[in-house]
Amino acid sequence: MSRLAILLSLLLVPSMASAKDLRKRVGVGYQNQLSEIPSISVKVGLPAESEAVNIQLGVSAGASILDGAGDRLFVGGRVLYGFVAEDNMNLYASVGAGFLQVSDLSGVRLQPAMGAEFFFFGLENLGVSAEWGVNLDYLSGTDPDGASRDGALDIYTVSGAPTLGLHYYF
Repeated sequence: MSRLAILLSLLLVPSMASAKDLRKRVGVGYQNQLSEIPSISVKVGLPAESEAVNIQLGVSAGASILDGAGDRLFVGGRVLYGFVAEDNMNLYASVGAGFLQVSDLSGVRLQPAMGAEFFFFGLENLGVSAEWGVNLDYLSGTDPDGASRDGALDIYTVSGAPTLGLHYYF
């Protein structure tokens, strides 16, 4: 029991840590955060006063022409604000917007979200991110069922299945 108490007390000892600094770095990779379509993504870290603050601009685009699923296209961008920066992890909030087209439906998607980006020991330039949020779609056109959707606001959550991304930072 005393060994366990000693080990637990060692966790309380403060240690030096440096935040993952993504300022002025470019990340290129894969993501499906803004849409269910896998997308090529580019993230650019903006300069900030403190390395604990990471502000990034992200742009993604993807298209799918799967048999029977209908044509899909998404082009959008996001702003990510890191509010917690640790050695190998950043927590951030993001706001995204983009153009969405699914078969005969097209419109605008807005997305507030929160996420975490992890950097594994030994792979400091490779970031793996997971996010959860809400998609707000303002669509017009005709459903695959034939119903008109002009001006319909569809709200659905992606929190039940977090989305993933993978970026390599230069």
